[in-house]
Amino acid sequence: MSKIPCYVGIDVSKATFNTYYNGIDGKYGNNLKGFQRLLKEVPSGAIFTMESTGNFHYRLAAYLCRNNCLVRVFNPLYVKRWIQSLGNKAKTDKIDAMYIASYSATDKAQIDYWQPLPPKHQRARTIVSLLSGLSRLERSAGNMRYSATLVANKMDNMLNSMSSVKSICREQQENLENELCSIVGEIFPKQFHLLQTIPSIGGKTAAVLLVLCKGLEPFETHKQLTSYVGLDTRIHESGIIKGKGKISKTGNGYLRGLLFMCAFGSVRLNTPMRSMYRRLLAKGNDKMLALTAVSHRILKIAFGVVRSGRPYRGIALA
Repeated sequence: MSKIPCYVGIDVSKATFNTYYNGIDGKYGNNLKGFQRLLKEVPSGAIFTMESTGNFHYRLAAYLCRNNCLVRVFNPLYVKRWIQSLGNKAKTDKIDAMYIASYSATDKAQIDYWQPLPPKHQRARTIVSLLSGLSRLERSAGNMRYSATLVANKMDNMLNSMSSVKSICREQQENLENELCSIVGEIFPKQFHLLQTIPSIGGKTAAVLLVLCKGLEPFETHKQLTSYVGLDTRIHESGIIKGKGKISKTGNGYLRGLLFMCAFGSVRLNTPMRSMYRRLLAKGNDKMLALTAVSHRILKIAFGVVRSGRPYRGIALA
């Protein structure tokens, strides 16, 4: 009779993390002292499970791997939907740790064990995270400035603060983008070059795609890639009700935003894409849906180009 694994559910926050296993709750500092205490108290051979929480979970997961522990890191959206399916309404760090431990024992959670990335790849992922945050801050600063101009003179000095924030965000993004492209050019030189042969895909989008999708190596089909990015369609139908399909949005929102901007440029620069866009509009689809479909097609082409090892030649995919 096989032994039932001991799953340790971990809910990580900025300064602390909660744990749950075999009916035992725990709380630790999200630091080296807390990591060491966790290993002393948890039974040997346990499987540590947690959600991907930006960079907060990374140090703990890497520490556990260095100490020969088995670690699984889940997509938070999948865990959230599973908890909602149970009808749970309460939410605390302690309860979340318990549910993560319970989710870990389900068939849906049997994914590959997590491993830390090489230093350069991890630095690149951190840069992508910073770019995403700076992009949101830049938009927020622009919106705040515009909002203020509705009640103040556009030349009012008080608006300079938001203009300065927006300018600094843009400057720092450019510096980080240059470093990101340099790193990705070293890690994935061939893939980085091939992606930029596709019209409308620039260095930043190619770099972010390769960093977040690990050079596209883990994906056997383009459908797996589009699902990972969150551009796969979810159909909503029930009886006679035919709902509109929507993308799942399970992946990185910053990457989807970049692909959407690529689609926006592609309908102007790329003849096959422009033809596809116009066909969708002619069928009565709105512009957002048509641009999303173009984003999906661009990702499909990106997968084909990288897998074939040949540059894009302007052939539309059926």
